[in-house]
Amino acid sequence: MQNVSSSRQSGLIQDIKTGKIVPIYLIAGEETFLVRETVKQLLDLLLDSGSRDFNLDIFDGSQISVREILSAVEVYPVIADWRVVLVNDPDFLQPTSTNNSISLTPETTEDTEDLDTVGAEIIDPLFTGTPAEPTEPVIVEVDDFIDLDPKEQFLSWLTGTLPKFSVLILACRHKIDARSRIVKEIRRLGQYVEFSQTDRPTQNDPLFQQVKEQATKAGKQISLSTYNLMRQRAGQDAHLIFQELEKAISYVGDRERIEDKDIRGLIAEVVNESIFALTDAVGRKNVSQALLSLYRLLQSGEAAIKVNALIARQIRLLLQARLLVEEKLLQEDAGRSNYQVFNQRVFQPLAEKISHRLPESAQLNLLKQNPYAAYKIAQSLRFFGQAELENALESVLQADIELKSSSLPTEQILEELICDLCRRPAPRSRR
Repeated sequence: MQNVSSSRQSGLIQDIKTGKIVPIYLIAGEETFLVRETVKQLLDLLLDSGSRDFNLDIFDGSQISVREILSAVEVYPVIADWRVVLVNDPDFLQPTSTNNSISLTPETTEDTEDLDTVGAEIIDPLFTGTPAEPTEPVIVEVDDFIDLDPKEQFLSWLTGTLPKFSVLILACRHKIDARSRIVKEIRRLGQYVEFSQTDRPTQNDPLFQQVKEQATKAGKQISLSTYNLMRQRAGQDAHLIFQELEKAISYVGDRERIEDKDIRGLIAEVVNESIFALTDAVGRKNVSQALLSLYRLLQSGEAAIKVNALIARQIRLLLQARLLVEEKLLQEDAGRSNYQVFNQRVFQPLAEKISHRLPESAQLNLLKQNPYAAYKIAQSLRFFGQAELENALESVLQADIELKSSSLPTEQILEELICDLCRRPAPRSRR
């Protein structure tokens, strides 16, 4: 399916470049990264930056009615060839028997560049924002189908005369029923591209092609087998794959090729990476991202008690790092250097010097961790004071008791724990 999708995507983009623009585009599939990137390409080709303020409407499909969508499409463009209406996850295309929540990092149109904004919302639109001077929609006369359900309303509009000055883009981050009447009508009138996940990507896989391109820009090479290993360990999450690729590029140093051993050393388990993401979000007091990381862990099949134990372990390691700072053995800003410098000038010398002073168990000893794991902890350290970490550890231990004895849902206990940790103000000393 992905090979076909890649071909259709290329054809769609080429058609627009040659002036063959259709009134409606449906971009859908479980490969949310590719859905997002294709929509961004469409917007870039249809509207220049100067005309977007007046000619681009972006809607959350769960918060807008079909009538409002169609009203926006009927508005004439302002000093531009096209008016574009983007609807993220429209309700009338939602699957009827699946959970609509998406484990996706939320982003603005700058999505993957600023990792500090990743996970700003648990369920996020593909793009956010509205025109600087949004146009007040004028409700179209649709009395002839006002009593119909949303799907039938949209179908009725599709079978009529569509505006010749507007483009409607429907972006869905899930698999849709290609046999439905709506999709068949969209295919007849416009363009439909689906990006489905596959367990065994090929050389033509569009996501692999983008990974290769990103690696090439950094002067690195990655094989299909190494990519498959990365994908397997990243849990089929395209955004996480690109985050791991950036880490791998730094991890291999001067070597040109990213190899399987690098991925195995870097991505031990998806759950460990999610724990890093969870604690980092807690450190930034970003409750939405912290809860998103928690849900990912639980959805991956991890038991609530184990998740809580992993949080406790991470806090203990952070507390060890904080104590090393207090003893002036570790600089608080050590995590601000790049990984290679941290490993060679900070971690390795420190491990040789004082590793014996920390717990004997490798699992509980900060200086016996994988160097990159210690680097991640050093990066999070600046968000935590010693008293805060001690209080956090008490909260985690209390949650452990509740998970083993309370009748409350385990997810609720962990949610309350995360909210509690995110509310704690980070103490800052003033000089």
